[in-house]
Amino acid sequence: MSRSNTIWDDPLSMPNTYRVSSLGHENSIEVTCLGMNCVDSECEGIYDLDKGLPQWLEEKLSVLMICDPTPPTTHVEGVGVRIDEHTFWVEK
Repeated sequence: MSRSNTIWDDPLSMPNTYRVSSLGHENSIEVTCLGMNCVDSECEGIYDLDKGLPQWLEEKLSVLMICDPTPPTTHVEGVGVRIDEHTFWVEK
């Protein structure tokens, strides 16, 4: 995991991180919001992959899918990190 020297003066401007997991869900993924601003998160829930994801999430997952899932994994600035074969932390 990376560390950042960013200090957030306004907690409402802090970015959220989304945990995206396909483990245990056939042809679907589970999206969970992590962060202080997760109330009424617009993309939290279980998505059927036939119906599609929000475009910003799909684009960031496509970048993380090409990353090696073998620990220790590498953080991609502005995108997130691939935790293992089925789990991703995506920044927004």
